[in-house]
Amino acid sequence: MDPVLLAKILLSFVAMLQCIGPIRADFNQTHATNPLWTPHARFHVVWQVLAQSGVSLIALALIWVFPSPFTIWLAVIINFNWLVSFFATLSSMSLYDGSLKDVNGIKPFKFNLGGSTLEIDTNLFGAGLLTIINSAAVVVLLSNPDAVAAL
Repeated sequence: MDPVLLAKILLSFVAMLQCIGPIRADFNQTHATNPLWTPHARFHVVWQVLAQSGVSLIALALIWVFPSPFTIWLAVIINFNWLVSFFATLSSMSLYDGSLKDVNGIKPFKFNLGGSTLEIDTNLFGAGLLTIINSAAVVVLLSNPDAVAAL
């Protein structure tokens, strides 16, 4: 497979999940219409999700409509922006009394490992997986600079 095509597919997968995932996860009773949230918090989550979705659509356009070495790397940065923002928010939760979950929020993923159950927060699982996929695209691009330059 053409390495640049593979990188574009990986980057597109990340951008699509960053566009659609929060809409599915947050536009419901766990977030945007959560009766336990203040109206202002609900406003901010809708704003954040719409902004994230719009920027992810821009990344997709950069990858497929305006492909060039510059736009491919810009799409990488856009994808990583959301991921780095997640991990920065996660690491600074003690500053604003934050939490990865609410009482009536999305349930964690559960994995059975050798007879014991491992629970991983849905947001953490998704951000970790997308970070790995976006990083794999970077490795492919860096390993094929001539193919990237030929865009």
